[in-house]
Amino acid sequence: MAADPVFTGTPNRGVVAVSTANTARDGSGTIATAWTAGASGGIVNRVILKATGDPADSIVTMFINDGGGMDLFDEFDLGDPAAASTTVTGFRVERSYEDLVLESGDIVGFAITVALTAGVINAWVLGGDF
Repeated sequence: MAADPVFTGTPNRGVVAVSTANTARDGSGTIATAWTAGASGGIVNRVILKATGDPADSIVTMFINDGGGMDLFDEFDLGDPAAASTTVTGFRVERSYEDLVLESGDIVGFAITVALTAGVINAWVLGGDF
């Protein structure tokens, strides 16, 4: 057990554009890497998904790779939102995590189950390194 509390020392954020369809939930197929934990590990506080166009009715899957391969961690149901335009905002969803602590070099990646009608999904991961 640590004698002193550990706090994030360096902000760590990453973003990746997700657009290639991948229905696999076993860690195979195309998974885009968005975030990598630092040398002493890190914590993910929030994930934000923002569409630049019409994401269609689909699910964004979130994977974590701890060195042993990609493992399904979470899923975001996009429903069937309207396409972004000059009068309608594009789809955006966010989810907070209180205790998503990752070890050194762990990776957070994303895939989408259906090819997008237009644009991409920008998957943002916000957190910090210890």
